[in-house]
Amino acid sequence: MDATILELKPKFVKLELTNTTASQVNSIRRTLLSDVPKLAIDDVEFHLGPIRDEATGKDYDSSTSMFDEAIALRLGLLPIPTDLGQFRRKSECTCGGAGCTHCQVMFSIDKKGPCTVYAKDVVPLGDNSLAILEPEVPLVRLGARQALLVYATAVVGTAREHAKWQVTQAVGASPHPHIKIQKHAGCTDACLKRAAASCPVNILEFSSGKVTVTDESKCILCWACEKSCEHGSIKVEPDETKHYLQYETDGSLTAREALRYALKDLKRRFEELREAVQAIP
Repeated sequence: MDATILELKPKFVKLELTNTTASQVNSIRRTLLSDVPKLAIDDVEFHLGPIRDEATGKDYDSSTSMFDEAIALRLGLLPIPTDLGQFRRKSECTCGGAGCTHCQVMFSIDKKGPCTVYAKDVVPLGDNSLAILEPEVPLVRLGARQALLVYATAVVGTAREHAKWQVTQAVGASPHPHIKIQKHAGCTDACLKRAAASCPVNILEFSSGKVTVTDESKCILCWACEKSCEHGSIKVEPDETKHYLQYETDGSLTAREALRYALKDLKRRFEELREAVQAIP
């Protein structure tokens, strides 16, 4: 398999994979979706009872307009920058799962209404580099005399366990399209012109009785042009040895880091499979 980077941004990548098969590309796609780890808030402790503002002496109710479970769910979906060289699963940590700086991160919220609580109010304890990546995400609105005092713990996991640990989104894979144009007997200029106009991504141009393709790579394999030409002058065929793969991340890992981990994890799993097969008597 050979890979060419067509577009690369911190949170987005588009690749062209050649000398490969659909099953190989799909294994990368599934690994990116399910097996790349990241930090996400997994345990949330809400303060119960009245909360006193030491500066004013006012007492606030530890209640909001939402159930605690709904707020906890929103906290779990917030993207946290993750250094996989520093953090690991609790089950793999040298602390034995007791919780340390290498397997968990603590956050706190201390807000009093009336106000709106945002992701920027979820403050990491000890390391500001772990601040939430999307600070303006609203979490809950507090009314007068309402307050929110929360301690939350983030740990490493994967999307196989829960969607809050999903690093990548919109992971799409498609074969490279190949458009063949050969005017058949009985096919008229009107037919070809209609077929070119039917393309939803406007990559077909009709001129002087001919249809030309401006950018074959942008074809979305909808076969609209092929269906519009009733004489079969246009054929769209996928190239099963060349595929496009693109995805974006939530920012917890860069697109490059996610791909590197996915490929490394796939290699490890295939090696384990090979050894298991060889061990069969």
